[in-house]
Amino acid sequence: MKKSLSLLLSLCLLVLLSVSARAEKFVEDDQYVVHYNAFNSTMLKPEVAKAYDLMRSRQRAIMNIAVQRKMPDGSRKAVMAQLQGYTGALGGSERPLDFKVVTEGDAIYYLAEFLIGNGEKLNFDIKVTPTPGSAPIKIAFSQEFFQD
Repeated sequence: MKKSLSLLLSLCLLVLLSVSARAEKFVEDDQYVVHYNAFNSTMLKPEVAKAYDLMRSRQRAIMNIAVQRKMPDGSRKAVMAQLQGYTGALGGSERPLDFKVVTEGDAIYYLAEFLIGNGEKLNFDIKVTPTPGSAPIKIAFSQEFFQD
């Protein structure tokens, strides 16, 4: 049972990343690729939300970030990083994103929950630092959210 749940959770996170890859939401520098996406929390199956201590709600969304190091052979390897970020509406106050790390086998994800309003357009400003002392990789984008 536990192995089945782990497989299910891994598959769900893989689907989330594949959606991100199709949407081409990533930034990169010469050493790293950072994939990101934001989505309504109601897209998560209840058992996945429970396993990762995420709240499913029409008023909540989730930011998902994965950091990969470019390897000499052309492959990529998931790596740990430090993340700092904010979200907020244009002209509104910034709300910090509190990222928690999720590891499943070789995969590493960073998840942060945040509140949304129906039709609300939010701005995101995130800094990803894969190695201490290196220049942060910046993610900045806007996205409109609709409550299901």
